[in-house]
This record gives sequence, C-alpha cells and structure tokens, in this order.
Amino acid sequence: MKYKVFWMLFLLCAFAKAQQESSCWYFGINAGIDFSSGTPQPLSDGQIVTLEGCATISDRSGNLLFYTDGTSVYNRDNALMPNGDDLKGDSSSTSSAIIVPIPNDPSRYYIITVDTDDNRYRNNEGMFYSVVDMNLDNGNGDIDVFEKNINLLTLTSEKLTSVKNATDDGYWILTQFEDRFYAYELTSSGLNTSPVVSTVDPFIELITSSITNVDVSAMRGYIKLNSAGDKLVAAHFSNNSTSEFSGITDVTTARSLAYNNGGELYLYDFDNATGIVSNPVPLATKQDGGSYYGVEFSSDNRYLYTEADYLIPSTTQVINLDRAEIQRFDLTSSNIAASKEVLYTDDTNTLRGALQIGLDGNIYHATIGLESLARIENPNDPNATYEQNAFALAPGTLSQYGLPIFVQSFIVNADINGEDSCLGDPAQFSASSPDSILSIEWNFGDPASGNDNTSTLINPEHTFTTTGDFTVTAEITTAFGVTIQSITVSVFPDVVVNPFQDSFTVCNEGFEIGTFDLTSVITELEQDVDNQTIELYPSEEHAQNQTSPITDISAINNTTNPETIAVHIANDNCEEILPIYLAIENCDVEIFNILTPNEDGKNDEFVITGLRNIYFNHKLSIYNRYGAKVWEGDNDDSPWNGTANTGLLSTGEVLPSGTYFYILDFNEAEKEPKSGYVYLH
Repeated sequence: MKYKVFWMLFLLCAFAKAQQESSCWYFGINAGIDFSSGTPQPLSDGQIVTLEGCATISDRSGNLLFYTDGTSVYNRDNALMPNGDDLKGDSSSTSSAIIVPIPNDPSRYYIITVDTDDNRYRNNEGMFYSVVDMNLDNGNGDIDVFEKNINLLTLTSEKLTSVKNATDDGYWILTQFEDRFYAYELTSSGLNTSPVVSTVDPFIELITSSITNVDVSAMRGYIKLNSAGDKLVAAHFSNNSTSEFSGITDVTTARSLAYNNGGELYLYDFDNATGIVSNPVPLATKQDGGSYYGVEFSSDNRYLYTEADYLIPSTTQVINLDRAEIQRFDLTSSNIAASKEVLYTDDTNTLRGALQIGLDGNIYHATIGLESLARIENPNDPNATYEQNAFALAPGTLSQYGLPIFVQSFIVNADINGEDSCLGDPAQFSASSPDSILSIEWNFGDPASGNDNTSTLINPEHTFTTTGDFTVTAEITTAFGVTIQSITVSVFPDVVVNPFQDSFTVCNEGFEIGTFDLTSVITELEQDVDNQTIELYPSEEHAQNQTSPITDISAINNTTNPETIAVHIANDNCEEILPIYLAIENCDVEIFNILTPNEDGKNDEFVITGLRNIYFNHKLSIYNRYGAKVWEGDNDDSPWNGTANTGLLSTGEVLPSGTYFYILDFNEAEKEPKSGYVYLH
C-alpha cells in the first residue's frame, strides 16, 4: 500500500462574495470605507455626521447606491435625495436604520428606522419604514412619496438587525423592546407588517423617572443575527429599574447610575423559517458589571466578539471608568459564558462603539473621536488579535460610536478553497456559501488537461499536467446572484522514487524476533537522485509526524510479526511515505554433532541453532549405542550437557565418551523430525 502526503500543505482560501451590497461604508463624521477592490480604502466624500446609527447599500457589484443616518438619505453622488429628509430615525440611535432590498426587484429598497429621544425615550416615535425607488431622480433614486415613514411599532429600542430567511426568497428584520423581539418578513410581495413576536428574557425596563436621559441608556446597544440565521445576540448597555432612582434628584448622579450599574449580554436561537427567537442564554448579566454595546459574529459563526465598559457610579461625573474590554466567546463550547476570553483591556479609555465585520473578513471597531478604526484580525482564527488604530480614516474625517449595519447575509463570503499539490497527485477544491449554491463552474487554468480542466462539482479534485502556479476560477450561482472568484495554487515537482526492495524475510531468532539489515533500501533510493532526504520510521504515523526515526538501519529488530515500517522520502515541498514489509519465518535448524562438556566454553552443550524459543513444542531424545534412552528434554529444559536424566544411567554424571543417537521431533505439521549422531567426548 502506498501513502502519498503533501509535505508542506498549503490550503488556500478566497472569498467569493455572494453579494457586495456591504462594500461601501459611511459613518461618523464624514468618514467612509470602500471594500469593493478587496482591500479596504478610506473614503472622504461622506455627507453624514452621525453620533451612532447609519446604514449604507451598494449594488451586487459593489457600486454605491445610497446611505443614511436614519434621518437623511444621500444618493450615489453624495447628494441629498429630493425626498430624502425627515425620516423617523435619529443619528443618536444605536442602529438608526437598516437597508433591505426587495427580493427580485433590484430597483426598490426598504429603509427601516428606529428613533431615540435623549431626554425622554418614551417620547420616541418608534419603528418606521420608507421605500427607495432607484428608478426615480433619473436613476439616482429617491424615496417614494407614498411609502415614506410608515409606522410599524409605536415604541421600540435602538436595535435593528436582518438576515435572509430559510427559503432564500426574503429577509427577516428584527427589533427588540423590553422582553419582546419583533420579526418582520420581507419578500417579493413586500413587507409583512404583522411581526412574529417572541417573548424571552431579559426584561429591559423603560424607566419612567423624570430625570433627563436616564431611560435612554437602557435602550442602547446592538443586536446582531449571525450569517447562518440561527443565532442572535443582544447587547444591553444597562438594565435599570425605576425604583433604583428613588430619591435621586440631580441629573449627574442619575445618569451615572444609569450608565454604570451594568447591562446584559444574551445569546438566543433564531429560527429563520418561522422568525421565532428562543432559548435565552445569559453570557453576562447586570451583576457582572459590564455595559455592553458593540457585538459581532465571526464569519464562520464560531466566535462572538463583544465590547464592554466597566464603569463606577459617581456623584460628580457620568463616565467613571474602571476598565474596558474586547471579549470573545466560543459558541462551540459546552459552556459559552465560561468560554469568555479578553482580547484587549484598556484602563484609560472607554471602548464603547460598534463592532462590524467587513468583506475582508476582519471585524472593525469604532470609538468616538478617533481618526482611525481598531480591527480584530482574522476573527475566525483561535489566535485572532485586536489592533488599535489599525485602519486610518481619510484626513478630516472621524469615527464616532457607530458603524453601518447590514443584512448579515451580505457580510459573509462564500469560501472557495484549494490546496497546493505535488505533480501527479490530485489537488482538492471546495466551495461553500451561506446561501444555497445552485450551480458552480470551476476552471483549473490547466488547458492541457482537456475536458478535465473544468468541473461542476462543488468539491472537485484536479490533477495538474505540469508544475507551476495555476489560477483556479469558480463561478458560483446562488439565489442571490452570480459571482466569480479566483485563487492561485502551486504544483511542485514530486519526489523521485527509484525501484527498491520493499519486502524482507529473516529467520526467527526466538520469540518471533529477527534482525533486518535495510541499508540496501537507502542505497537504492539514493541512486542518481539529489536534494532528497530518505529516512526509515517504525510506522506510517511516525513517518507522517517525523518522530522516532530508525537510526541503525543495519540492525533493525521487529516488534510484531509480520510488521510494516515506513520509508519517508522528501524534497523541499513534497513527501512520499511508502511501506516496507518485514516478516519472520522459522528457518531450518543447524545441528552441531560434537559435545565436549569440559567447561571450556566450547561445545559444552549440544548446540542446535534455530530451535529454542522458535519451535516451542519440540522434543529432543538422546539414545546410547545400545538403543537405551538416556536423556530427553523440550523447550523448557536446558540443552543436553552430556549427562543422563532418564534410564539406569541417570546418575547426574557425564556419560561415557562415545557416539550417541538423537531424535528431534518438532511436533509441528509439515515439519519432519530430524535424527542423527552426536559424538560425546
């Protein structure tokens, strides 16, 4: 059996963007980012000035369509849409707006807004929708005058999120208030204004204290669905009750208490077939002391990243920082809350701000008043890192608390994976997408392979015809469109394997142990070959792991019978592991016919090599010249030393010199007994 291994395996991934609606971001003070080239670039032409909430939408090719702070809507030319003002959101709302396309209608988009009121949150105007028609204003788009500021809920929090539904023909749009989640479904038929309502913990009270701004903090914080549409997280900046403010009359003390008493972080199951939110799992509660705001899932949905400020109540200042943290939870853990890791701690500055994943797979973090964004690099990786000031914004622009939110299905990229290979061995490729893959066309960039150069399998393999670098392209069709993405794979020269002896049999030396000299294997494999290493290992596993090489190849003792060891042949990039078969056989015995028991160390015993501990059932009988048996023994006895142990002469003394007759019976099928003469002197 032959084992083939690629010595330095490179698994290459590319992100085939299922859609690029999230390519452009506008946020903060005139700040922006463009991800459409694959490498994020800062933008300086943004028109919005927003403390928190914002939303942007691009077409499937990554071209900007429009953006909003929840109040005003700007078109692709960064001009205010003619009917694009006075929406019912608020730039101080955590998620003031989200933009969701109408399925099967590339010209119409819903803008969902949620309001806030920094003085009395209970006075906010609730949740509304407006429809943008891209056919209006000469193709630049405008809000339909007949579908503007249509009320959905009279009161809700500052939270919005969205994801595609289970049938790939629409989207769920979620908001939350008190202990209820409201899920609205948008399909090609339009928005169903009757939401699916789920009542789950915790209850976030809308505080009725008359003290300014106190009730706002309870409504702050993001909610996010993951791209798979099966998990939902909710960050609540605080969770206070009206009774906690009894007797407090000054604004500073009240606001400090509202901010600093700690909030909630909850994870839920979401059913994207029904819109139901269930199974609340507390990851952090008010007693933990963290005020949670920004949250985001890694693109592979394994990790949840969060931002929390730990604040100390004060009678003199609203923000009194103990510490701020960027945290991570492993959603595959049996105890998710206990899996929390702290990636970064700041003892000086609060970290309150949005966490938002970009099309490059990294998660960006906004904090107020900075000329840059922080970034979580490689958030799918267990060794992901958090880097401050990682992405510089355009000069003259600033980050604030918020970053644009999107339909989460837009964010995640469909993976195409490929591996480098050795010439002659098939390379494996795969594709995956959060959307159902309807069809795929691979081109391996290897025209010499003829009809094998293409494949319509989701997980194909291809054997390249020569060495070098190849551009492999996949055209992927999902319910949301067609995308083309490429990766480059390398094909390296394979190892050279000369003909060599791969099977050895030696005589049993006892207990089925033999000694093998395998120097010929190395000699044969090395002949006329340069730049390769060749080593022997006790097993294939040892060869794969490069552990416990056999150092003395001229005297190898087996451990089992039969046994397979391995030869490892490697060049700079490729390796081959081949078996070598070792076997032990019971060879014919060799009998020496002279016995001189004079204790000189030579022939003091009747020597029969290849017998003891090999033929375990043997029986040896010695007869004198008159035919009388004088000695008998088996594998458990010492060899005959010239004395008698049976018959009349069994005195323990050495028998007289002379010729004796032996019969050696192996007591094994197909093994004939041996007999002959031995001379005792």
